This record gives sequence, structure tokens and C-alpha cells, in this order.
Amino acid sequence: MEKVGPYETYHKALRFLTLTKGCDSCELNKAKDKTSYFPLLDEKVKQEMRALYGEEQTLSIVMKPLQYFVESRNFLDVNFEARFGMRFFRSLPDDAVAAVDLIKPCQNVKDFAFKIQALAGMIDRINESDVKKLIKNKEKQNLSGSINILEQILKENFPNYHPHIISNLRHLMSLRNKMYPAHATACEILVVLRNFGIDRYPLDNWEDGWKKILSLCSKSLADLVKTLQ
Repeated sequence: MEKVGPYETYHKALRFLTLTKGCDSCELNKAKDKTSYFPLLDEKVKQEMRALYGEEQTLSIVMKPLQYFVESRNFLDVNFEARFGMRFFRSLPDDAVAAVDLIKPCQNVKDFAFKIQALAGMIDRINESDVKKLIKNKEKQNLSGSINILEQILKENFPNYHPHIISNLRHLMSLRNKMYPAHATACEILVVLRNFGIDRYPLDNWEDGWKKILSLCSKSLADLVKTLQ
């Protein structure tokens, strides 16, 4: 899981990597006897998740929201390259580590702030120097920030895009800038949270609030993929 991201099984991970042509250097995928390891790997992952979350929550309940985000992010990269000839995101070694960290329970404000920082970080790392070349606007050199650059590309190439694609991601970046260790007031944080349909801070349930934000940002990425297609 640390190598491939938050998938329910290594089999699903390998299937996804194959679909996105990302498995060329995967030793497990080259192994002739790899299929014999799948049942054991599946059970080991389930054991770890049960130890982390308890017996009452199934693996699918825990994994699906984050898996949806990771798959949407990766399919965005694949479709962006098919459309424009380049990847949208820079691939960094800590991507998989961040994804695995996001699986862990969100129990308090510290967990919540960490997850918001990590989620925003996975989006705010575009291949800026190359992607900017796609922008026709003469003022493109003055554009900064992944969301602003993405917004300009959408305006120029897909003017009928859904506004929530940008608004959800922009609200995420705003929340990241206001959460710990930033010194924003609770009122300032609450103003941003209301954009995600959360009307209390501190939250009554940190896990539910986190999943709501994750789901909305995942929808932005998924709808962006549809737009590119």
C-alpha cells in the first residue's frame, strides 16, 4: 500500500497501474507467480485496516472516498496528457505516502488539519512550467497557483465547465491556508467550512467533516476528467 496508494487490494492497484501504463517498473507485476500472493496480500491489508478502524467498519467504507480521489487524480493526469501532450501534475515520491496517511482516522483538530494540508498538497503540485505554455492569455506569466492556472486553461479550452470544479478546489486551498499552523480565528475557518456545507467549528464529528470535504474535492476532479474527455 505504501508503494501504490490506497487501493483495497494489490490486484486492484496493479489493474489500475496497467490501465494507466504506470506499472513498467513494478517488480510484483513482472513476477510469474504473482497471482498466488493476492489472497495473502488481501488478507494482510484487511487485518491492518481492522486493527486501525475496528471490526465494525468494513474496508470498503473506509477506502472508497479516498480511492475515488486518488483514481480521479490519476485519470486527470492521463486524460490531460492525452489532450495536451503533457502530465498535469508533477510526480513526487511522497504522493503515495500522503495517500496512505489520509487513510488513518480523523479524530481531532490536529488530524483534520493534517489531512487538509495533505489533500491540498496532492493537488497543488502541477507541472507549472510546462502547463503554463498551454495558456494563450498574454498575462499568463503573472498567473500563480495551480488552481488559477487550471481555471485559465478551462476558460480558454472548455468555457462551459462546471463552476464547482474550481470553487471546491479553491476553497480547499483557502482552508489549508487558515488551518494549523496558520493563526486564523475560528470565525475565519468557519467562513471557509461553510462552503463545504459545514456550519460548526470545532466540528462535532471530525471524520464526517473530513469525508465531506474529500468527497466534494473528488467530485471536482472526476468532473474535470469528464470535461477533458
